[in-house]
Amino acid sequence: MERMSVQPVKDKPLIIGLTGGIASGKTTASRIFKACHIPIIDSDHIVKELWAHDKSMRQEIEDAFGYTMDESGIKRLTQDIFSNDDKRKVLNRIIHPRVFKRIEDLKEELYHEPIIMIDMPLLIEVGYQKEVDITVLVYVDQQTQLKRLIARDHLSENDAYMRINSQMSLEEKKAHADVILDNRSDTHQLEKQIISFLNSLKHEE
Repeated sequence: MERMSVQPVKDKPLIIGLTGGIASGKTTASRIFKACHIPIIDSDHIVKELWAHDKSMRQEIEDAFGYTMDESGIKRLTQDIFSNDDKRKVLNRIIHPRVFKRIEDLKEELYHEPIIMIDMPLLIEVGYQKEVDITVLVYVDQQTQLKRLIARDHLSENDAYMRINSQMSLEEKKAHADVILDNRSDTHQLEKQIISFLNSLKHEE
């Protein structure tokens, strides 16, 4: 684990942003933090809730892309946004403001907590690291990322590369991170790093 010095505001909850890349192990890290009693605001869960309940968002997406967001339409949308930067940006412009609004609402609900973690895959890409006190990156090298993604999602190598390349590389993200959790080993080693990081926060109080 690599750590840089930060100066959080003491009279407010410490806001930690957790990010990574596809198949880097961010979800596993999030589960470990949750098991350590850190409240998690999960942006992916927020997006799923929006898809399920926000009819105006679905309609806006259908109008923008020109097809119905039924099961086949969503599969088509997934292919479109992984293969076309412009279409991905259109989708993000529709979804992200709603996600950010929900995050702010949840932060208000958790205001009494000493620490709040925001789990956001695109934390750095969308500039949300400016809204957190500490940015934590779950890192793996690209070959490990590729191997895990192929195994997890049963993708061809080309499709796996396309999905990895649709995001900022983990090497680039390292430059924006305050804490780097090296997940090239196993879950036990990742857990040790997370516990060490949380203990370091206690010493700073």
